[in-house]
Amino acid sequence: MKTGPAILTLAGILIVAALMFMPRSPQTEEVTSEHNHGEAEHETAASTLENTYSLADSLVDDALEKMQSGALPPMQAVLSIRDISERFPENVKANFTLGLMSMQTSQFEKALDRFNKVLAQDPNNGDAHLLLARAQLALGDSTAAIEGLNHALETLSNEETKNAIREELASINNN
Repeated sequence: MKTGPAILTLAGILIVAALMFMPRSPQTEEVTSEHNHGEAEHETAASTLENTYSLADSLVDDALEKMQSGALPPMQAVLSIRDISERFPENVKANFTLGLMSMQTSQFEKALDRFNKVLAQDPNNGDAHLLLARAQLALGDSTAAIEGLNHALETLSNEETKNAIREELASINNN
């Protein structure tokens, strides 16, 4: 029995659970920092942008909670989060969640697009690097996958995850 799909599914479940508890999008922090510099002309715009990203993250959280509780069928949750990503195209949480869901349904091309959007906004997102690499590997692009796994090694801090990535790299290099 192949353990790859089981591991990917378990990783997906853990990442969705982590998304529920992760801090808000990095854009919120940038806006907050800009707001704290006291630039009066940016104060209103920064506040509006911060509220926009907080709203988008909250909407994603709400859709995920409803899906997990069974109040919202999975496909409706996906459509809801896709609508959020269309309204807020630079929202990291919406794009990451859609990328993860694409991975879970073997829609690797869509996952590539979503994780690339995440990395455009948050280049140090190790989880996005890791999942992008796994999507590339699933599509047969081992060269890009190796590069992505190396980026993930550089950006992630969890030693257990890093050891798993090293094993994955060794496996790719041996094939």
